[in-house]
Amino acid sequence: MSQIRKALLAIAGGHFLVEWYAAFLPPLVPVFRTQLGFSLGAAAALGASLPIVSGLVQTIFGLLSDRMRHANALVVISSILAAVSLALLPFARSFGWLLLIFTSIALSLAMFHPQGTAATSQLSSTNRGRFMSVFTFGGSIGSFVGSLTVIPLFGLLHLERFWILAIPGIAMALFQVFALPRQEDPGAAATNGNGGRMTDSPAFKGYLVLVANAMVTAMVFNGVTILLPLLFQEFGFQPGKAGVYLAVGALVGTIANVIGAELSDHIGRRAINIIGAAGVAVSLLMFVLTGLTSIIWFPAINFFTSFMLSSNIVFAHELVTNHRGLVSASVMGLSWGVGGVVVLILGQWAQHTSIMSSYRLLLGVAAVLVVLAFLLPTRHALRAALKPIPAQEQG
Repeated sequence: MSQIRKALLAIAGGHFLVEWYAAFLPPLVPVFRTQLGFSLGAAAALGASLPIVSGLVQTIFGLLSDRMRHANALVVISSILAAVSLALLPFARSFGWLLLIFTSIALSLAMFHPQGTAATSQLSSTNRGRFMSVFTFGGSIGSFVGSLTVIPLFGLLHLERFWILAIPGIAMALFQVFALPRQEDPGAAATNGNGGRMTDSPAFKGYLVLVANAMVTAMVFNGVTILLPLLFQEFGFQPGKAGVYLAVGALVGTIANVIGAELSDHIGRRAINIIGAAGVAVSLLMFVLTGLTSIIWFPAINFFTSFMLSSNIVFAHELVTNHRGLVSASVMGLSWGVGGVVVLILGQWAQHTSIMSSYRLLLGVAAVLVVLAFLLPTRHALRAALKPIPAQEQG
């Protein structure tokens, strides 16, 4: 196996594991709510802590990733942190300790994503959408497997033996130590050009629109998925039902991510966003109209939100060509953190009204997403903005 393939396997495999561990948590929130007796608002806040912490703190790790000589160490440490945090889940005897464990796993996500995406982007100068789709494929499959297996594993192992599940994470960390390069290749570093200011990029305004687009996408995705287990608990469904829905949604999102990334290399990143935004709006509307229990429209929402994921990471790197770690963190981190904050608001709204009314509020957010997609720069406009200025014009 070539060094590039080993590195890609180490990154995508690590992404699988950290997302696998994180996917365990939302379906377990109703279980802990029953055991510890906290409110619906607190339950929504607990679930929202994952995207909030991982998203907002990710910006800090993005800055570190751009400045560390051995930045791939962040990938290794994140695998260990996620595994150890999950092993400590049996000791969560209060809401505060449970929140601390959720926060710890969220930190592992924040630590992993900026360097994971930056390292993946450096593996190929062509087909970047395809390479990034492999990276996100690993994470999406991790979410699928985690959501599908958490309740059966809970019944099989009980919390007392969840430490067994930490073994794959530790093993992956050891593989990453040997598979990932210890320092960035000097040629790649020169290509990245992390010097200068982000605002110097001619396409910086388009990048800001893209970040806003990613934030709104995250608001819809986080709101729909984090509130689903609590909604199903209110309906009196078994905990495993929400896990199945989340797993199917993650699997469909995995397929959508690959399709969207591949198409984005051919029809353009903006076109992918327009298709995805329209799909999100229609799917969410149908999900609400069918009583929020449709096994068809819930995965459809996941499909179209994931359809844009890898494409937007590459899009951000094309709009701002320096500071890749920070740019990745803004699209994958800051935006999802803000989306998590919105879930806190939705949780409080649901506490005083109903969870179903929170889903109706998200319809307005989906409409904003459609508008933002059309405001993104076209492929032609991007090429014109980044075209070098002729020498005679510079004088």
